[in-house]
Amino acid sequence: MKKLFSLVTLTMILLTGCGFHLQHETEIPKQFETMTFYSENPYNELSRTVKDLLNKNKVLLVQEDSAHQYPSLRIINSNIGKETISIYQNGKSAEYQLILTVNAQVIMAGRDIYPITTKVFRTFFDNPATALAKTTEQKLIEREMYTQAAKQLISKLKSINTIENKHNT
Repeated sequence: MKKLFSLVTLTMILLTGCGFHLQHETEIPKQFETMTFYSENPYNELSRTVKDLLNKNKVLLVQEDSAHQYPSLRIINSNIGKETISIYQNGKSAEYQLILTVNAQVIMAGRDIYPITTKVFRTFFDNPATALAKTTEQKLIEREMYTQAAKQLISKLKSINTIENKHNT
């Protein structure tokens, strides 16, 4: 029995330590099962990714909510910055850190406004010998960053739900 317990404990520690997460682990709170979504650019990568994740989590997105009866997730802006981390001997940048910053807010049925800021960091190696592959790799990294930012935005709905529950009690 002790061996089984030790094996299960060791497996859990190893899976937790390596960053393993189950797919679709984000559980959307009940009050966010129906909501509106707004973005300045509804067709950019971030907006499409957020909408896709909300749909995968069975959130009903309402187009019009003139009565303000549903929570609203609004993407204010997003920006990808690039900082040099290391340089070659000739002074050109060898490695960049890409930083995606997303500013959003959740409006709770016309009552409270909760600002949300997420940042996603990735490292990108700049090899001047492979210019075409470099562009493709950077686009792939940016797509992954948008997916990670969308997951962070959706997971922050849980913390807003907790705050709302404290206000209501």
